[in-house]
Amino acid sequence: MSLIVKSSMLNKVDGSAEVEIGKTKLVASVSGPIEPRSRQELPNSASLEIIIRPAIGVSTTREKLIEDKLRSLLQSVIIRHKYPRQLIQIVVQFLVTEDTNNYYITESQKQKLTSIELNAAINACYFALIDSNIALYYSFSSVCICANSSIEENNLKVNPDMKDLAGSRSHHVISYGISHSSSYNVLLIESQGDFSEDEFLKLLDVSGNLCKSLHDEQRSHIENKIKREFIWKH
Repeated sequence: MSLIVKSSMLNKVDGSAEVEIGKTKLVASVSGPIEPRSRQELPNSASLEIIIRPAIGVSTTREKLIEDKLRSLLQSVIIRHKYPRQLIQIVVQFLVTEDTNNYYITESQKQKLTSIELNAAINACYFALIDSNIALYYSFSSVCICANSSIEENNLKVNPDMKDLAGSRSHHVISYGISHSSSYNVLLIESQGDFSEDEFLKLLDVSGNLCKSLHDEQRSHIENKIKREFIWKH
């Protein structure tokens, strides 16, 4: 699985990352912990504010759906009790998506694109959180997969585009927590289409291996970032 990552892209936030996965490109930024508004303050933990901005136009229900899914995932990953009465603000700005220059895309196709954008947002948030030094219980990664027929490895398309989704039997976004270089637990599952229980269980095994492989790429990027940005003294 290939992705292109650039960290520390923005100067006025605590952490940021630009990620390109397939035909989707986006920037995620993290500000925090910062002082919250009174209605956002929680006495024993940090509150999360997730903002999704589309590449063109204003936010719609699609962006609100992605915000809700991200909030649910990140609340279980960030060690929020370390930052009581504080706010962690995460902003995801999509730069390029498959519907950016396509004015004839249907509502059904837009709903399928939500899976691609959710997967990209999850992975971008990981790099932005690492860049901001926010404490996490464990690492995490996400994969988007579509199946053309039966759920077998040779029938699966990882990081599908709109054309792949349109002809697929089912498509899935699955995120795993990664601990000690192995898939630790399932953080999020979003599935649409036609599949059996046995096929879904098989898909969980395949996606766990893919998330672990993606985590190896994450580690490689972080190691390179440390080598570039830190001067070690003996």
